[in-house]
This record gives sequence, structure tokens and C-alpha cells, in this order.
Amino acid sequence: MTTASSQFRLADRPGGSGPRRTWPVTAGVVLLGWCVLAWTVFGAAINTAPFFGDTPSRSQYVESGMACLAALPPVALLLVAGLLAGSRWGLLVLALPAVLLVPMGLDLLSKPGDPADASPGRAVQFSDVFADLTRLSWAATAVLLLVVGGMLLARRRRARAGTSVGVSTP
Repeated sequence: MTTASSQFRLADRPGGSGPRRTWPVTAGVVLLGWCVLAWTVFGAAINTAPFFGDTPSRSQYVESGMACLAALPPVALLLVAGLLAGSRWGLLVLALPAVLLVPMGLDLLSKPGDPADASPGRAVQFSDVFADLTRLSWAATAVLLLVVGGMLLARRRRARAGTSVGVSTP
């Protein structure tokens, strides 16, 4: 007895030559996502590290916190791209660590910074969303929006081609 998940979909492969393998796609998506997460965590940690006894400024804490929160859109788009490519449960290996960026970012945003700083209690501003540490995340978001849009367009074209093949004209 075969289940729906173990049945082969021959139409998914070029030439109908066997089952479609999704583990390489899942592995690639997870690896790219981990690279984004690692860049974010290491950047935020180095930016707020108390090197040589210095206390980080409020601006450094805000920039690091926004970097953690700005990493969520590209990771979410990677998860969407993985789902569109057929991955399922393996994406949890990326989604679960990504969720931890939210409390980390909010914690960094709540830290006051060095009291000797010129503005130790400054508020978070809109310009902080596009600080230096967030640029890679926004660039990755733009690229992944194009990738997901292309995947959706290709899926739509395949669906239209599949419905037009079965239609006969009088």
C-alpha cells in the first residue's frame, strides 16, 4: 500500500524519469538561511561586544537589534521558496532558529547603552531599519522577492499550459 507522499509524480521530472527529489533543495535553502542567520548573529555580537572593557553605545545596541529583526524577511522568503520547490518538514531546521532572532533583537533594542554616551536613551528611529548591519538582509530580501516571484510565475504558466492541453476546440 502506498501513501500519497510516497507516490511518484513522473510529470515533475523532465522526461518523466522517476521521482522528484527535494532533499537537495531543502539542504540548499537551509544552508543559505543558516548563512544569513550566522552573518546576523555574528555581526550583532561583534557590534555589541565589550572589547577592552568598553560599554557599547545605545546606537550600537539599536543597530544590532535591527539587524536581528531585518534578517527575518529574507529567511521567511527562503522558507516560501523552499515550500514552492516542494520542501516540507526539513525547513523547520531553518525556521526554528530564525524565530530566536525576535527575542534576541528585541532584547538588544531594550538595552540602554553606555551612560557616558551622548544619547544613552535615544529612541529607535526609522533610519535604524536601514543601518549598516541590515544592508545585506535587505539586499537578500530584494533578490529573494525576485526569485519567489519567478517561481510563482513559472508555476502559473505550468498550470495554464496543463489546462490548455486538455481543452479541445470545435
